Amino acid sequence: MANRRTLLVAAALVSCSLGCASAPHRPAASLLPPPARESRAGTRDPGAGPVVVAPTPTEPSETDPVRMPARPAGHAAAARRAVETARGLVGQKRIVVDGVRYGDGCAELVRAAFAEAGRPIPTAYAEVKALHALARREGSLRRARPVPGDLIFLSDRPGGTPDHVGLVEKVGEDGTVTVVHRTGRGVIRLRVNPGQPWKARGDDGKILNDVLLVGGGRVPAGRLVVAYATLL
Repeated sequence: MANRRTLLVAAALVSCSLGCASAPHRPAASLLPPPARESRAGTRDPGAGPVVVAPTPTEPSETDPVRMPARPAGHAAAARRAVETARGLVGQKRIVVDGVRYGDGCAELVRAAFAEAGRPIPTAYAEVKALHALARREGSLRRARPVPGDLIFLSDRPGGTPDHVGLVEKVGEDGTVTVVHRTGRGVIRLRVNPGQPWKARGDDGKILNDVLLVGGGRVPAGRLVVAYATLL
C-alpha cells in the first residue's frame, strides 16, 4: 500500500512539472520594429512592366563576401539623391520607387534610397545585422559625426545590438539628427541627439530626442543609437 501511495505522489509531481510550467517570457514590444525576415529584390506594381526575378539571397561569408557596386563619382550628389528618395516616401505605408515595390522592413527603405542613388545594396545585405556587418567590413562605422545620407543603426533597448536602421536626413546645429525610417506605421521621421541622449528637450524647449516606448518604459531616442555608417 505504501509503495502504491509513493507511486501516485511521484506521478503527480511529474504531471505538475509538465503542465504547470510558467509561460515563456515575452520581450516587451518596441516602437522600433525588427528588420523584415524576408529579403526581396523588389517587385513591380501591376502594369509597371516585366518583373526581373532576382536569385535567392544568401548570407555573405567572410571568405567570399558579396561586393557592393562601386561608389558613384560624387558622394554629395549620391547622398542628396538618397535623402530625396527617403524624404519622398514619408507618410507612405508601402515603399514603391519608380514602379518597384520593395519589402516592408526598415532595411528596404535604405535599399530603395541607395538604388536611386546609384549604389544598389545586394540582397545578401537586405537585413539590419547584415548591413551593420557590411559597414564594419568597409571600415565606415562610427559613433559620431553623422552627415546626410548616412545609415543610422538603432537598438531596441539602451546598450543593445543593432535591430533597426534608418537614413540620416539632416543634422541640426545643436547636433539633433533627423532620421527617415520605416516602422509599422509607415515611413516617418525620428529625432535623435546622441550628444544629449538623456534629454527629450533642450533648455529652450526644442525637442532633442523623440521619446519612445521601449520595454515598458519611456526612453529618449538618443539612448538607442548604436552607430552611423557612410556607404554611399
